[in-house]
Amino acid sequence: MTTRTSVAAASLAVLLAACVDRGNWKPAPKLAPHDLSAARSLGGATLDPTAWPADAWWRSYADPQLDALVDEALAGSPSLQTAEARLRAAQAQAVAARAASLPTATLDAKVTRQRYPEHYLYPPPFAGSDITDARAALDFSYDLDFLGRNRALQAAARSGVQAAEADRAAARLGLAVAVVQAYVQLGLQYALLDVTNDNLKQQTAILDLTQQRVNAGLENMARVKQSAGQLALTRAGVAFVEASIELARNQLADLIGAGPDRGRDLKRPQLSAPADIAVPSVLPAELLGRRPDVASARAQAESASQGVKAAEADFYPNVNLTAFAGFQSFGLSRLFEASDRVVGAGPALSLPVFNRGQLRGALYSRQAQADLAVARYNQTLLDAVREVADVVANWRALERESGEQETALDDAQRSYELTTERYRAGLDNYLSVLSSQNQVLQAQGLRAQLQARRLAFSVDLVRALGGGYAAPAT
Repeated sequence: MTTRTSVAAASLAVLLAACVDRGNWKPAPKLAPHDLSAARSLGGATLDPTAWPADAWWRSYADPQLDALVDEALAGSPSLQTAEARLRAAQAQAVAARAASLPTATLDAKVTRQRYPEHYLYPPPFAGSDITDARAALDFSYDLDFLGRNRALQAAARSGVQAAEADRAAARLGLAVAVVQAYVQLGLQYALLDVTNDNLKQQTAILDLTQQRVNAGLENMARVKQSAGQLALTRAGVAFVEASIELARNQLADLIGAGPDRGRDLKRPQLSAPADIAVPSVLPAELLGRRPDVASARAQAESASQGVKAAEADFYPNVNLTAFAGFQSFGLSRLFEASDRVVGAGPALSLPVFNRGQLRGALYSRQAQADLAVARYNQTLLDAVREVADVVANWRALERESGEQETALDDAQRSYELTTERYRAGLDNYLSVLSSQNQVLQAQGLRAQLQARRLAFSVDLVRALGGGYAAPAT
């Protein structure tokens, strides 16, 4: 009767445990790159199936100083060290998850000195005596994992390692992009310094010319003071741009993990800007394997999905096989005699019956984490496709702006030369000279900015295409 009762209780427990309460949850759908239409948005760009960036993509700008800066940054950046530490932590979790699916063996050796009571279970000569109890045995355990909980946790840990590896690649790409972009800005400040110095020369020449006209009785001193004020403002502009150069140098030194004195060693950038850009003709289908942040988000979503499976498995019975073999005796002198050997084996069954509320809470939490991971993946993929389209749109506008800027600069330069000649001959006034000069300076400054934008957009495209990353085959 007792056996039947035990079997019935165990059967009831199994039936109770078999009912997983998923709360009507349905996994959030993941976007697929080939479902995102971008053909018309990318149609204005040159298409090339081999247009993926190289791993050392920054070398295409043909500036050895930049190459050295990026290499230096990648060798000792704290951000990369952080990513490496996270990867090692994920790998450690994967090792632990794999170990859970393997048999375990532990050595249990202990010696206990104990006084046994006179009126209890132990007969003489043990009753009322101080006895040494010794045991030395190997204890074995193996989780049969019938319902795949350990396998799900192991798969989740593997996906976690893949996500950490992709995060490391994303950190590497982000750092290289930051260094190149800061270097582009340093080059822009040098170009603006050229424009400001040219302005300084022109203002000095105008002041000299104005003084000559005052000496000749053709102008009054008010014009001299006005010209001198413009010259002082121009000197202030030079000081401002020089300070901007120092700040850019400091930023680069910080990015490569060095002190600000490292920035003082930097010379003027000599970047070679690309004449055109090309995007792979297989976009956006292959962004999944080419963008480290997309690959990481997808791996995190897969890890969260496996976590849901593991939480569901907690509702079911868990069976362990246990065994032990060794020696046990009263007293140490005969501990290892053959007559004192002990051997045992048997199954161990755990049945979740009265903690189902806790299990539901854990499962619902895993489901929410899975939905959140899928949402992050979907948004990361959408952002990746948009960023490529943004670069193409910006490049189209840049090409139009560059053509108009060159025309404007030629016209402004010619107008300034003619106005200066007329002013020198007394045929035009000082305000006309200032107006035409400002047009030249604006056009020159715009040219420098457009050149920097050309470089910056090419870097944006590298980042949008993944910077030479390729997800490992799974």
